[in-house]
Amino acid sequence: MPRCSGLVFASAIAFSACGGRSPNPACGITALAGATMLLDQFGVADQALSSPPNRVPAVLPIRVAAGPAWRGFVTRSEDSTWIVRVEGEASAAAPGFGVLVVAPDGSAKGVMLYTGRPISRAPVVGAVTVNALTIPLLALQTNIAGLEDPACPFFPDSLARP
Repeated sequence: MPRCSGLVFASAIAFSACGGRSPNPACGITALAGATMLLDQFGVADQALSSPPNRVPAVLPIRVAAGPAWRGFVTRSEDSTWIVRVEGEASAAAPGFGVLVVAPDGSAKGVMLYTGRPISRAPVVGAVTVNALTIPLLALQTNIAGLEDPACPFFPDSLARP
């Protein structure tokens, strides 16, 4: 897969960038690799969702793939899609799409933001507003336990509270 060679290069950069300054250098590597592997879940049967969960949390963690995280406020639109608004000004590169991560039990865990074009043929289940930009929201139902380091989770609980 062409994405793999870029992942190895980016992982090396992430590892060297963490060198000595972070209490856990593996967090940078895991964050980058896990965010990339999360996108691979769109290729697994029955992982992509065509609609968001029925239960809408008021707040969800929002994270830029291998980057910073913020709190997001969630509402449901008239057509039952989700609208997620990032709290405050997000100081990251302009994202191209978001992925709502839903646990196997149906609970929303958070939204991962990615640059680039959305996954082709993935259903759009809502929108994410980051600064003045509104981007499509896709959704996956998957277990992210094997994709993240428990010491540095994708979606910190502290950002899931109002």
